[in-house]
Amino acid sequence: MYRVLIACFLMYTTLHAAHCWQIRNEDKRHLCESKFEGKKSCWLIKENDMKAYCEATAEHKNSCWLIKENDLRQMCRAETGF
Repeated sequence: MYRVLIACFLMYTTLHAAHCWQIRNEDKRHLCESKFEGKKSCWLIKENDMKAYCEATAEHKNSCWLIKENDLRQMCRAETGF
């Protein structure tokens, strides 16, 4: 199974959610729609793209965690309806 990086978000946007897996629904939607707009398989994310996303948005760049492809698929589907 492929593994991808999940985006981490700035601490000020996730006050009580300091970990990558505690992401607000609106941020999940933004992740799928902004980088993968128009793609049904928004969870098929290249590792380099996710690294760049994390580095651009995460306050603590080392806080990004590897997750299973299926977990990211569920995250994307929860808010985008893909």
